[in-house]
Amino acid sequence: MGNMKPFSIFAAVIFLFAAAIAQAQTSAPSSDTPLGTRDVIDIKVLQDANLNTKTTVSDDGRITMPLLGKVDVSGLTPVQAEAHIKALLESKYMTRADVVIEVVEYGNKPISVIGAVVRPGTIGTSGNITLLQAITQAGGLANGYGKSLYVLRTAANGLTERIDIDIEDLMVNGNPDLNLPLAPNDVINVPVDTPLTIYVLGEVMHPGTVQFRRSQTPTLLQAIAGAGGQTDRAGKNATIKRMVDGKEQTIHVNFRRILTGGKDVILQDNDTIYVTESFF
Repeated sequence: MGNMKPFSIFAAVIFLFAAAIAQAQTSAPSSDTPLGTRDVIDIKVLQDANLNTKTTVSDDGRITMPLLGKVDVSGLTPVQAEAHIKALLESKYMTRADVVIEVVEYGNKPISVIGAVVRPGTIGTSGNITLLQAITQAGGLANGYGKSLYVLRTAANGLTERIDIDIEDLMVNGNPDLNLPLAPNDVINVPVDTPLTIYVLGEVMHPGTVQFRRSQTPTLLQAIAGAGGQTDRAGKNATIKRMVDGKEQTIHVNFRRILTGGKDVILQDNDTIYVTESFF
C-alpha cells in the first residue's frame, strides 16, 4: 500500500500534463491557413539564435530574415514556410536548420463580430483568441440578442461552415466546449431577435398588444396570460385571425381544452386573438 501513493501522484501529474497539451492544441489556430500581408510572424532557428527574428509579411508577400534577406512566403502556410526557409538555409549556410514559425498577429485576416453586440465590426487578434474573448472585444452582447449565435468559417473544402452556439449555455452555464478557439477570417454572427406583436382582444383583463421575441415561440395561452388572463365573463373559445399570402385566415380554438392538456397553438407576428364571452 505504501508504494501506491507515489505512483498515483505520478499518474496524476502525467494526466494533467497531457490535458494541458491537449488544451493548447485545441486553442491553437489552424496551421493550414496561408500567411498573408501584414501578418506578424516569429521565426526561430533552433541551431542559431542569431537568426531568430520577428518580421511582418510585406504587401508583396515577402519577409526579411538575417542571412537570407527577402524571402517570398506568399500563399504558404506556416508549416510550408518553415520547410521553405529550412531549405534555403541548408542549401547555403547551415548543415541543419530546424525552423519554427508562430503567427503572432494576423494582419489581413481579421475576425468579424456582427449583429447584437455593442461594437460590431472587425477585431484585432494577437495570437490565439476564443469566442468569449472576441465577444468581449466587441463590447459584449447588446439588447435584443436571440437564443443562438453562429460562427461562420471557411472549411477545408472551400465551403462556408456554420457552427451553432447556444448563448445561454455559453454565457450563463459556462460550457467550456462552446468557447471555441477562433481562426482567421471567422465571422461571429449574433442574430438580433426580432420582436413579435400579438393583439389580444375581447374578454381579457388588459386588451391590447402583447410583445414577444421571435425565439420565444409564443403560444395562445402565453398571449392570453400576457394580456392579464381571461375575465370572469370569458367563454371557452378564442378566435385567431392572421394574414397568409395576403388572405385572412381564421382559426377557432377551445383554449380551455388546452388548459386541461390539449395542444397549444403557436402564434405568428401580427396575429389577432379574440376571446369570446360566455353566454351562460
